Amino acid sequence: MTLLMQQLIFTTQAAKCSQLSSTFGKYLHYPEEDSNFTIWDAKQQEVRSACRIEPANATEVAQTLEILISNSCHFAVKGGGHSRSPGDSKSIAGVTIDLDRITAVEIAQDGLSASVGGGATSAQTYSALEPRNLSFVGGRVGQVGVGGFTLGGGTYPFANKYGWALDNVYEFEVVLANSTIVTASEDDNPELYFALRGGANNFGIVTAFTVRTFPQGQIHVSQVAWSDNQTEEVLDKVYELYTDPTITSDVEMGYDLYFVYDPETDQFAMSGTQRYETPMVNPPVFQAINRIPTISRSARNATMANLTAATPQLGTTRHLFDTLSVLPSRELLSQGIQIFREEITAIKSVEGLAPNFICYPLPTNAIKFMSRRGGNALGIDQDEPLFLILISTGWLNASDDTSVVTMTNNVVERTKSAARSLGVFHPYIYVNCAAAGRADEVFAGYGAQNEERLRSIQKQVDPNGVFTANGRWRGFMKLL
Repeated sequence: MTLLMQQLIFTTQAAKCSQLSSTFGKYLHYPEEDSNFTIWDAKQQEVRSACRIEPANATEVAQTLEILISNSCHFAVKGGGHSRSPGDSKSIAGVTIDLDRITAVEIAQDGLSASVGGGATSAQTYSALEPRNLSFVGGRVGQVGVGGFTLGGGTYPFANKYGWALDNVYEFEVVLANSTIVTASEDDNPELYFALRGGANNFGIVTAFTVRTFPQGQIHVSQVAWSDNQTEEVLDKVYELYTDPTITSDVEMGYDLYFVYDPETDQFAMSGTQRYETPMVNPPVFQAINRIPTISRSARNATMANLTAATPQLGTTRHLFDTLSVLPSRELLSQGIQIFREEITAIKSVEGLAPNFICYPLPTNAIKFMSRRGGNALGIDQDEPLFLILISTGWLNASDDTSVVTMTNNVVERTKSAARSLGVFHPYIYVNCAAAGRADEVFAGYGAQNEERLRSIQKQVDPNGVFTANGRWRGFMKLL
């Protein structure tokens, strides 16, 4: 979108914002009065919306949509705001619908479920559940919103025990494009229920999630780092953690692998986050990898609320994610890390560079859980784990955007090529971590049947295309 087009849209839609003022009063904010509003990614922070509104419930979201659509206004919806592209959760020159007042967490009397507001973050939800010694399938990072996280899949450290977030939702409360409020579950609107389990923001605005809850107290977490010359030895043990049935049978275990570059020392290093779902010191499952000498180690027992409570500085760092999936391959891990090393070496001068090569598994148990309650939209069905690889990079200046984008694309495409050569490429792409512009590839990776089913459902619930790439909310990953 050109600067002139943005200005024209801004001028037109700023006038429309005044029509919302009678509904929202002090909860309608113009940019010049909204300096305290910050969002995670600096690229989104730089975006200027015509106004930001804060509805308090599904009814007010419905009223908002009715006004915006009848006036042909562009908009974006912010839940946690942990996205990375302008227009995803902060509107470019249009209206930002901020769900930060819809964050209530109401626990069912039997403690088996909770209703979570569509604007709640993972940290807010963990904190609300903790007094009852309960938890749910939420984000590793506290600022991640339950909404976007769940609609795209929702990876989880203990997926081997509970599965992903999308398979732990019993019911969605959704505001559709025609401003009606509906529920979607296995029994009510089952097609929409299927679509919301992986179909991202293509179907409406979810204002509440009824999620599964389960007993959980403190967990054990260790952060471990190794020098670069130990990389291959560490990879051997991590591969065992991800694939050895005698190890993966311990469903209390979770492990995330990182290969990182530190510009201050000009060194690469391996690191890992070990999690165990009970507060057991030195869980036996990690004994083999813990025999490798480390350069640092920290360990503690804490609740998920404690672990996700920290709030990082918002709106100052630029972020880019991209991702791919592969079948289990020890050799692919080595090749992927070497590719990452080569591509990072070419952009070391980028100011504030903080790149990560991250790998974690989608365990076979979690894949089995995906067939529950009518199945989800992801199309993953196999008898072995899937490895998800994430390239996550932070940096400071817009002048370096092209360098980081090029590096990320090169790492992903070269690693995909290596995976194909080794016979371990998998078409699934985790939508929440995919780079902008990959929507067609993402949904094709769900399989032709699921992709067509999602497109059909989208047209049924949103016949005028409000939530499509040519509609009124064009951010994030669009089916159409």
